[in-house]
Amino acid sequence: MFFDNLMSESDLAIERRRADTDIPGVDYRKERTVGGVWERISITSEEGAREIGRPCGCYDTLNIRKIDTLDPSDIDDAREEIAKELCILCDREDIRPGRILVVGLGNRNLTPDALGPLTAERITPTFNIKRRDRRMFDALECSEIAVIAPGVESSSGIDTKEYVLGVCGRVKPDLVIAVDALASRSEERLGTTIQMSTTGIIAGSGLGGSKSSINEDTLGVPVISIGAPTVINSTILKGGLPSTGSTRSEMFVSPKEIDGIVRAAADIISGGINQAFGIIY
Repeated sequence: MFFDNLMSESDLAIERRRADTDIPGVDYRKERTVGGVWERISITSEEGAREIGRPCGCYDTLNIRKIDTLDPSDIDDAREEIAKELCILCDREDIRPGRILVVGLGNRNLTPDALGPLTAERITPTFNIKRRDRRMFDALECSEIAVIAPGVESSSGIDTKEYVLGVCGRVKPDLVIAVDALASRSEERLGTTIQMSTTGIIAGSGLGGSKSSINEDTLGVPVISIGAPTVINSTILKGGLPSTGSTRSEMFVSPKEIDGIVRAAADIISGGINQAFGIIY
């Protein structure tokens, strides 16, 4: 599938300025686990932020084999990794996630951009249970989870950040988890990588939509972002480098297995969120 007039920058911190090299203010670690290989980046200074081109914070990337080819046990392992990482990030940031708002960003009708909405569909909401039956909710021993999939500005006419900000004002979550499709510079990372970050997300950056920052500064609530790369600049596939500006000949493409990749990634991410904070069926 092809997308015109899109940003050429990668959304993956690991791909920006070789974060695995020695950069002041940037800590890089690699860790092998049952569920895959984690590449962990911690940006601790403004100098490091400038070099990587990302705000100070944690960027942890899980590398696994092609997501759409995983067997059920491998998917379970990947879900477990996402669940563990969510707990690690909450502990690291001193977040007490009693009430969580999960935001599925993107366009449900455009497969490479449907990761957020598909993930939202697979989250089990519990926010309403506490209000209807406090005793039942206490027996579940889970967080209060509310879920939204705001769609895209071109469909609703509402800026995504303003939509999420309005819901936060009513729900008053302790944590926002934002899920979105990402863009990559590497063909090998398409459908094999999941990135988690404590710095929030720019809604629509990967697929050229409106660039609304969804982070703690804009929402007043800690934000953990989760995403998987689904598109790559077509010029990279041809052996070239992306241009700094968009042209009519410059497009983003997704692999032919994109439907299976997006659905499997949504299963892994939603399963990790449910396992860490919600109800597992």
